[in-house]
Amino acid sequence: MLLFFIRLGTCRIFLYICNIIIIRYMQQEYRKLREAVEQKAGKQLRTPMDFEWLSEKIEARVKELVSSSTLMRIWGYRKGVATRQTTLDVLARYLGYADYVTFCNWAPAFSDEPQSDEVMARHLRTTDIQIGQRVELTWQPDRRCVAELRKDGCFEVKEAEHTKLSVGDTFVCDVFIEGEPLYMSSLIHEGRPQMVYVVGKKDGIRFKIEE
Repeated sequence: MLLFFIRLGTCRIFLYICNIIIIRYMQQEYRKLREAVEQKAGKQLRTPMDFEWLSEKIEARVKELVSSSTLMRIWGYRKGVATRQTTLDVLARYLGYADYVTFCNWAPAFSDEPQSDEVMARHLRTTDIQIGQRVELTWQPDRRCVAELRKDGCFEVKEAEHTKLSVGDTFVCDVFIEGEPLYMSSLIHEGRPQMVYVVGKKDGIRFKIEE
């Protein structure tokens, strides 16, 4: 009997610790969401009028309503029930993500990172790609394109899905860096004058060489 109570107590302690870990993780994700929304909105939210203003901006952008009182509760200015998943999804869509889970998986962490640093991420130089090889690029939320390196050093878009880029577009790029925006110089899009274009501006790109 004593052993039973010892085991019961151990299980309760374990569940208590797990619950604390989950709560802290959720608080971190909520903070990251709040910081991302404020960055997107371009202002810190402090007064009731700020939350009324944000509610209107969200509705104008995603055509879904999150009341100012709900926003104030998420920001900790009012007490209330736990925030619904659907509300978090709306805020994530305001940021350009499909839903809150996608935001948690893809959104960068907010930190005081230095403005300059050595690139340690996986990367691919154009000089390491053979003429005729294709590079598949993907970025959030569901963008994808495949570009082939030509003899003149330009890349030509061969496939394009859910992006403003079109098949036949050409661009110049020196390096592809995983998790960083890709800046395309001398982009010629549908015969228009050359431009500089960026993809994956918020969350960066993913790339792989097609075999």
